[in-house]
Amino acid sequence: MKTLIFDPFAGCAGDMVLGALVSAGVQFDDLKKELSKLPLKNYELVMEQTERHHIACVKVDVKIGHEHAHRHLKDIHEIIDGAKISPQAANNAKRIFARLAQAEARVHNSTPEKIHFHEVGAVDAIVDIVGSCIALELMGADEVLSRPISLGSGFVEAAHGKIPLPSPATSELVRGFPVVFRDVSNELTTPTGAAIITTLAKPLNQLEQFEIEAVGYGAGSRDFPELANMLRLFVAQKKTDLQSDRILRIETNIDDMNPEIYSFLVEGLFELGARDVFTIPVQMKKNRPGTLLTVIADPEGKDKLSEFIFANSTTSGIRFDLMERVKLKREIIEFETSYGRLDCKVYQYDRRRRFYPEYDEVKRLAIEHKMSIIDLYKDLEIEINQIKE
Repeated sequence: MKTLIFDPFAGCAGDMVLGALVSAGVQFDDLKKELSKLPLKNYELVMEQTERHHIACVKVDVKIGHEHAHRHLKDIHEIIDGAKISPQAANNAKRIFARLAQAEARVHNSTPEKIHFHEVGAVDAIVDIVGSCIALELMGADEVLSRPISLGSGFVEAAHGKIPLPSPATSELVRGFPVVFRDVSNELTTPTGAAIITTLAKPLNQLEQFEIEAVGYGAGSRDFPELANMLRLFVAQKKTDLQSDRILRIETNIDDMNPEIYSFLVEGLFELGARDVFTIPVQMKKNRPGTLLTVIADPEGKDKLSEFIFANSTTSGIRFDLMERVKLKREIIEFETSYGRLDCKVYQYDRRRRFYPEYDEVKRLAIEHKMSIIDLYKDLEIEINQIKE
């Protein structure tokens, strides 16, 4: 699996993303050709080889004339739609601008539709975002990951006056994404850079193993004495059959609740999207027996699951852990057996496949044939092994 891994140790900006992708292997002429489809004038895309702290890197710039355009989200969508670029690149670019609009709306207590972009609506930002989406597609990556994003400090002049760093829009965009605060009095990460990385990349799972094929460096506009101002990009191949994601563990201890309520609580949590729910007997303070309730869920389900627990249990506090998880690749395969059609889970590991009939399917067949589910499991295991061979 071809994987791109961004390493924003000095932050990220739109031009740095472009530079890193070109440095890592994207042909600059191919990128320019695709970007020429944008219905925009009065700009020129240029590239130069440069250095940051004596490390060779690529600087990509968008040279533009004077512009005062303030665009709304629908205006930018019209520009992207008019480019006739690939559907994937166009959709990714719209997703990035949608997140930017949402971030700006939260900052200004408005709505994404009413927000009019200043710096982000300029030609150079449109070219940076659309160009990054095009370049990612030209790389042919199956997956995009990122290490934590670095944030600077201090103040910067913007359209609305002097604002603190990281800027309010950047702060909104990196919510929920791993970050590092650097002792650098400069804007390390711009809203454009933050939007590109946090929209298109997932946080890197440190448990995964990769083989590095290429490394690219995209130069930032300034050269800081504290650190090399560039964005590093690894082009890698994943060296494992394991898949990874992030999972949320929700826990609470309960020692004063009617046991009959647990049934309603567990069923409701599953209906709300919990991946797993289980209870464990525990000994609590003052030597009272209690119950540890654990819920495994997707991170975005945190609020609704927590509210349900508070509303339907006697607990007064809930704990959370955001955890990295690795799992086997899984697919569902349909088999035609002597007992009828059967859906079977298939897990793959180290070129071997493990077959597990779905419980609900086996239960259905056992009822249909009026037979022991234990005997049916044994018969199906024999048949499935014969079929797969």
